[in-house]
Order: sequence, then C-alpha cells, then structure tokens
Amino acid sequence: MDWNALGREAVQLLGEYLRIDTTNPPGNEDRATAFLSRILSEEGIDCQVHKSAPGRSNLYARLEGDGSKRAVVLLSHSDVVPADRRYWSVDPFGGEVRDGYIWGRGALDMKNLGIAQLVVFLALHRNRFPLKRDVIFLVTADEEAGGSAGARWITRNRPELVSDAEFLINESGKGRLENGRAVYSIDITEKSPCWVRLVARGEPGHGSRPKPHSAVNRLIRALSAIMAYTPPIKVTDAAERYFEGIAHLQKDGYRRRFANIRESVRDRRFLTDLLRNQHHAAILRNTISITMLQGSDKINIIPQAATAELDCRLLPGEKPGDFVQELKQVVGDDGIEIETLLNFGNTSSPFDTPLVESVREVVSRHHERAEVVPNILSGFTDSHYFRELGIHCYGFMPFLLIDEELRRIHGNDERISLENMERGPRILYEVIEKLCG
Repeated sequence: MDWNALGREAVQLLGEYLRIDTTNPPGNEDRATAFLSRILSEEGIDCQVHKSAPGRSNLYARLEGDGSKRAVVLLSHSDVVPADRRYWSVDPFGGEVRDGYIWGRGALDMKNLGIAQLVVFLALHRNRFPLKRDVIFLVTADEEAGGSAGARWITRNRPELVSDAEFLINESGKGRLENGRAVYSIDITEKSPCWVRLVARGEPGHGSRPKPHSAVNRLIRALSAIMAYTPPIKVTDAAERYFEGIAHLQKDGYRRRFANIRESVRDRRFLTDLLRNQHHAAILRNTISITMLQGSDKINIIPQAATAELDCRLLPGEKPGDFVQELKQVVGDDGIEIETLLNFGNTSSPFDTPLVESVREVVSRHHERAEVVPNILSGFTDSHYFRELGIHCYGFMPFLLIDEELRRIHGNDERISLENMERGPRILYEVIEKLCG
C-alpha cells in the first residue's frame, strides 16, 4: 500500500467535497451523491442512490466478503450546518488549503470521515483484499436536522440494506493528546434530543400600553424559572463505564474516585470540581439550552403569542414524556404550552467487541502508550437508528484533534490538518483490515 498516495488522494477529494454546498436546510444532498457515485463508478464499483425527497438522496455501496462474518457499515452524512460567510477568514465552501489545514464547512463534521471511509473503501477494492465481512459504504442525508430524509428513511424503508451488519462506524469519537499520550475515545452511546417549544399567550395590544401579563412577559417568567433549575445528577450504567474506563488516566487522587463514580458524586466538593468539566457535567444530567425566541415582529406591537425553543438532551434510558412533565412542574404555569418537536430513545453498544479491539491494536501501532476509552456523546448522531436494528454502533474518527479544532465544529473557520487527513485513512484501513481479515 502506498500510504502517501492514499493520503494525498484523501486531501484532494476532501477539498472537492467541501466545495459542494450541502447546507441543511435545504440539504441538496443530491450534489454529494452525484459526486461520490461518479468516483465509485469510475472505479468499477456498483452503487445505489436512494432518493428520499426532492433534491435529497442517500448513497449505498457494498464490497462482498466470503460471508463467514457479518458485515460492517462505514456510515457518514453529507449535509452540513449553515455557515455565515461574514465571520469566516476564507470561503466556507472553497475547500482551501492554507497553513497546513483544509478549510471549509464540514471539514470536521463530517466530510473528513466520509472521505477517509471512501478512500479506504476504494483501497480495499483496488487491492482485492480478502474480506471475511462485507463492507458497506453508506452516506446519508439530513443528519443535521434529525435524519428524517436520511438514516431514518433508510432504516424505515430499506432496512434490508444493512440488516445483516454486526458493526457500524460513525462520526464523533476521536483522538486527543492528553499529557503527551494519544487517547482515542469510542462513543458507545449518546444522549438523545428532546427538543421542545414553549408557547405563551396573552392579550395583544399597543406597545405604549404595557400589559404585565402579556405573552412575552409570561414566557420570560417561564424561561427564568427554567434557567434557575438544575436537573439532578444521574449516574447511568454508560456513564459508570466511561468513568471506569478513564480512571487510570487521572491523577492519583482521582483514580479511585473515577473508578467508583456512583459513590464519589455524593461528595459535594468532588462533584463541584468534577462538573467544571463541561463534558462530565453533560453526561451526568439532562441538559437544557434556550436557543430560539420569537415574539412580535414589530417593536410597537404586544403580540398575542410568544414562543421559545429549547434544545434539551436526555441521558440514555430517560423517557421524554417524563422530562416534559418535569419541565411543566418547573414552569408552574398551566397556561404555558409545551410542545415536543423531536425526541427518540437510545441504547448502548458493548465496549468489549472485536471492533474495539481492532481499534486498540491499530492505534497502539501508531502511538506509543496509546489509550482507547469508552465515551458518551453529549449530542446525537444517526447511530441510534441503526442500534434499533440490533447493530453495534460506534463513534470513531481516526484523527488526533486539539481543543481549538474541536471548538470549530459548527463554528467559524472549521478546518482539519493535512496531517490528519493523510494519516487518518491509514489508521481506518488497518482497523478494517484487522476486523474483516
């Protein structure tokens, strides 16, 4: 294998992919599937394009193994979140190479992994690698808006495409340097969304005559109560596995604490210190973020209705209906309507599997004293749709990222280093080689 050539190919293809604007909404993922299907066809690989809505489609291709083991899915999504060009140093859809990085919306979320999976898929085909598992290359639409036109559509309408799979590799889990040691996290579960809309109503009127019980005032009082509320700490089984998995990486005074997290969180001083880490805080409780507000569309009109939308994320096993009732009690105003916009449940995947062992063996070849640890994603991905089919799904991205890069996910000047795009496909190829060979 010419790894340098594979890395250069990945860099080139990522630049082309980033120049395809698949901002969701509206998505226009047909542009991405046309690009990817052309590459696959030129290599002599059959692929299928499944349209889910006008302008929206999903791509599917499969390399056949000998059938002795169940298939593995390489999953990515082609849509990206909007980018405000006013706050970018470069064209967010220019795919520009500068200062050792490739810049563009989707460079981290997640066209980078999509291209790494693509070149690995191509390399397996070119090398005629003797697979014991079928390898499925699946690119879906609409992940950034919940997956209705993408992963949900596939699992509801064409589940037979992936129903024979044992494992799935998706976005999010990633490598980081901690005290000079490479630590790769593998997402074994994730929090689920419970997006809600609060609607307050009141008597409309002229802005010159204030109304204490207007819809806006009523909504603000409700939001004030929510802001003052802190959901309780809950240590799930997945969180317990996470803290146990990273306990040996902690300083001496914290190793025992992390290894026995259920008992440790009862110590108020320890808990206060623990919650300073935003990730730890997010995986130990349900979270609430007020993200959207709407009242009048004119400054001198008191509106009849005012709304707020909340991005709430629930721990694995939590019931959305129970959480909404909890919110109603916090608000304490029966006149405030709470409408659920999006929610679904979630389950976990085991950490002691051949896929995890493959990752552990491969990253240890590339990094001295490398660690592989389980993780709970505080956001959500398309993985939950496939877990419902009984597939073990894992977030694993073969890149080493620093905090500055991670903060650019969904932010401005999103970019990934050339080094990551050149090295990542090799790591992923070796994982698939180990898992499927």
